[in-house]
Amino acid sequence: MRNLLPVLWYYLRGYVMIRITGFSMERFMNLAAYRRILFWDAKGVGGGMEMKTSLAGLKELEECAQKTGCHLEILALGGLPEKMRHAKTHPIFAVGILFFAAALYVLSSFVWVVHVEGNERLTEEEILTACEAYGLKPGKWKKQVDADAVTKALLADISDLSWVSVSIKGAEATVKVAETIVAPTPMEEETPCDIIAEKDGVVEKITAAKGTPLVQAGDVVQAGDVLISAEVLVGLEGEPMETEYVAASGSVQATTWAEVTEEQMLTETEKIFGGKDKENHVLLFGDLELDFIKPHMESDFEKEVLEEKNMGLGDWTLPFSLRTEVYRPYETAEKTYTAEEAKALLEAKCKEKAAEGLAEGESVAQTEIRYETYTDRVRAVCKVTLSEEIGKKQVRKEFDVEDESNRENHSVGE
Repeated sequence: MRNLLPVLWYYLRGYVMIRITGFSMERFMNLAAYRRILFWDAKGVGGGMEMKTSLAGLKELEECAQKTGCHLEILALGGLPEKMRHAKTHPIFAVGILFFAAALYVLSSFVWVVHVEGNERLTEEEILTACEAYGLKPGKWKKQVDADAVTKALLADISDLSWVSVSIKGAEATVKVAETIVAPTPMEEETPCDIIAEKDGVVEKITAAKGTPLVQAGDVVQAGDVLISAEVLVGLEGEPMETEYVAASGSVQATTWAEVTEEQMLTETEKIFGGKDKENHVLLFGDLELDFIKPHMESDFEKEVLEEKNMGLGDWTLPFSLRTEVYRPYETAEKTYTAEEAKALLEAKCKEKAAEGLAEGESVAQTEIRYETYTDRVRAVCKVTLSEEIGKKQVRKEFDVEDESNRENHSVGE
């Protein structure tokens, strides 16, 4: 990465753009590096190299070119002195530069962007709303923002935050947070609960890690049936058995059924991309979008955002960002499918939709598709046989603290 300070210094003092050609350009570059001559933005163009260097470095590079037999050509002058010389003959341009510089100075005295980093449970909107209440928001004068006060207020106001850091660089404020660690709920492991059926099915396999299995392979179950009970009988042989309650756990794999319906039009409008893509740059200032030179497109097009980056110099962030877009032209055409082609597409769609949400070890065992053909479309009604996990935990009512609390509140209300 080039050193920014020397480049900025030579921009203020002036620089020159040059082109080097010849058969010994490698020797030229090595000699320039040996003499520690500063140059930047070097790139290969055609059979030569183009680069920028200082006015003082130009004389040394001319010597390097002479010693290595290369040809050095001056392309243009650049930097602030050249801009000022140009401005003397164009007073309106000079006034524009001064106005732009003054506007940048004024605008950079405000906070225009507030970023939140590190949040997981808390939403960005919650934190930004709290920041706004304590004086940190886009459009706020930076001297009126007390970063320490905002930090303390956020910690005091939001109990889920354990650490907050508020920093302002340029026109950008960053709020970094760390959330409190949530202790695992003991109920999940200790509260007695049953494993019940989440849906209808036929049990294929049952494995009970804790609790008493109430069904076996081949049993037909309905949604809500208890598969593994929290009740466990304990005691010594020959003595009365006692009932204990545990948090049942285990796996119940079952055959289930679902129905999927999809449609495929026999005639569709499709996009055919072709022609030359055109790039566009949009200047963003808050919610305002400035698109000065919008590409002229002779046909329909799709717009794709390639990147969006903040503008600035080092740590000094300007209140602008630049969005780069690409316009991709396309033509539309009618695509026609036969009934058989539509059925093939529908079969793939049905299988894909049936497999959505299946976990590891679960699968689509069988699909049975019935097609309905109309004048403009084909409909597929697919009956899917699945092999999947159907067990889910349910706290037993006698141990459901929340349910008991609701009943007590209801009694008090009466």
